[in-house]
Amino acid sequence: MISHQNRIIEIFSGTLWEAGMIQSLLRNADIESFTRNETGTAYGFNPTYSEDVKVMISESDLTDATNIINEYRKNQKLNPAQTGKNL
Repeated sequence: MISHQNRIIEIFSGTLWEAGMIQSLLRNADIESFTRNETGTAYGFNPTYSEDVKVMISESDLTDATNIINEYRKNQKLNPAQTGKNL
C-alpha cells in the first residue's frame, strides 16, 4: 500500500521564471522539487503551444511548501515588478 505522504503532487504552475524562483525558495527550505512541462511543436523547434511549468513536490512537504508559496505571492503583491522606467 502506498502512503499518501509519499505521493508526488503539483504545488505551483506558472512561467519558467516563476517556477525557477519557487524552486529556489523551496530548496532554501530543504524541500526537494522538480519541474514538469509539455511543449508542442508543429515545425522543427518552433513551439506552437506551451503549457505552464509545474513545480512538483512530495505530499509530505505540502504544508511547508504552501506557506513558502503564499509568502512569495504576498511579497509579489507588495513589491510589483518594475516596468523598466527606473532601470
